[in-house]
Amino acid sequence: MTFNLATWFVDRHLEEGRGEHTALMTGERQVTYAELAALVNRTGHVLRDLGVRQEERVLLALSDGVEFVATWYAAQKIGAVTAEVYTFLPAKDFAYYLDYTRASVVVVDATTIDRVREARLELGDRPWPRALLAVGEVGELREGEESFDALVAQAAAVLDPAPTAPDDIAIWKFTTGSTGMPKACVHRAETPLRSFEHYARGVLDLREDDLVLPVPKLFFGYARDMAALYPFGVGAAGIVFPERSFSDKVFDLVARHRPTILVNVPT
Repeated sequence: MTFNLATWFVDRHLEEGRGEHTALMTGERQVTYAELAALVNRTGHVLRDLGVRQEERVLLALSDGVEFVATWYAAQKIGAVTAEVYTFLPAKDFAYYLDYTRASVVVVDATTIDRVREARLELGDRPWPRALLAVGEVGELREGEESFDALVAQAAAVLDPAPTAPDDIAIWKFTTGSTGMPKACVHRAETPLRSFEHYARGVLDLREDDLVLPVPKLFFGYARDMAALYPFGVGAAGIVFPERSFSDKVFDLVARHRPTILVNVPT
């Protein structure tokens, strides 16, 4: 039996006639499931061309946005393993995550690239990561760094999913580090689906007309699930934004988008 997270949570909506439904809202932009699926496929080709193989880690040190979501699903579609870190960590913490995950590719942006570069230097002659994939404008790229925008623009919009199985490792989710340095909790590919079935449907009763705004950032698994996994299970939409979650920003987003569900950190 095969099961691919990107196929079920993204591609399925095209097959079932929801390609023009909104999947993500960011700023004044609305991204449809069809647009997201194409970006996922293009990004999947880029990751493969950079040498990411099935079961290798892809580390996202990236601000919230459509590119974050697309890269997360692209890694899943090619059978890689996703891990995410907070964007405002010091370089020494980035070095820890680079070495811990041994990620073949780290996805960065203007917020994180300088500290990730410094972290790379701290690792010395370690063979990982092989490449930094930089989203947006980051200035002049260095050796071992590639432009996400340039490579995605040249990539094909069609991509066959990797033949992943429900028991394959799909996600490394980091603990808070309250008992030492953060450690990865390993999740199988079917875990998000079971979580969706039992929590998003069984408890929250998410519907196709819902619009979800998470207050925490996407590196936090609950926020990522609420913005770009649980809504996708029913063809609904999530709101993503790159800024930090200060109260005035959240109130502005609520006034602008009128979400049906507002998500804070669970206690």
